[in-house]
Parts: sequence; structure tokens; C-alpha cells
Amino acid sequence: MGVAIFCLILGFIVGYLFKDTQHKKETPKVKTKQTRNVYLSYNERQRAKIRYLNDVDRIRELNLLSHNESKFMRLLQHQFLEHKLIVKDRRFYIADQDNYPIAIFEYRDGTKELKVKDTEDGLPVFLYKAILSSDAIAEDKMALNSNVA
Repeated sequence: MGVAIFCLILGFIVGYLFKDTQHKKETPKVKTKQTRNVYLSYNERQRAKIRYLNDVDRIRELNLLSHNESKFMRLLQHQFLEHKLIVKDRRFYIADQDNYPIAIFEYRDGTKELKVKDTEDGLPVFLYKAILSSDAIAEDKMALNSNVA
């Protein structure tokens, strides 16, 4: 019995030492995207707000929307037919043909209807709490068109 325990311990020691002497296979290094510390101009910052890294991110953003946010997105799509609607970080960016954002719409669930207008980094931000109507979005579109022209 003592010999069996001695052989077992000796086997573990020899196996441990043999494992350390083998050459380990080099695992391929995963290239990580390095972000450069570059100061972006105002136009580049605005375009970076609505840029996706790939289509998977765009689809993921759409899947994260709640039922009411999806309804709100459809209302925006019907109002802004000539513009692009981009969803990022649960916000709806209205972009022109050059992919430059012209307005930000944000929707939050709630029981009381609320509509607030603000400005963020030079862009008008329209915050809606509870779905008001397409008329309220049409009014905001008219206000955008009068400010741009």
C-alpha cells in the first residue's frame, strides 16, 4: 500500500515537471482596435454620434427598443420621409442625406404626457414622455424647417 501511494505521488511530480518542459503553443493575438487620442472637430463629433461600428450594432440598438419606443419610431419615420432616422443609445437622430444629424428625438415611457425642447451640442433635442400624437411631431418638424431655412 505504501508503494502505491509513493508511485502515485511520484507520478504527479513527474507529470507536473514534464508539463512545464513542453513548449506551449502560441495563441494568435487578438487585434484590438486602438483608439487614438485625437481631438475631433465639431462636424466629426456630430457625425460620430450617429455612426455604427457595424450592422450588428445597428440591429442590436433596434432590438433594445420597447414597444412604445417602436411606435414612436414609426411616427418619426412617417413624418421625416426625406431624412434618415438613426437609432443609437435609445435616441432617435434625424440625419440629412450627408449623414449629418439635424435633430434628436428622445422618448420615455410615462403616465403623463410631456413634451420638452432643449439644445445639446448645437442640436435641438425633443423629449417626449408618453406618446402625444403625430401632430406634436409635425409641429416640431415645422419648427426645424423654419430654423434651418
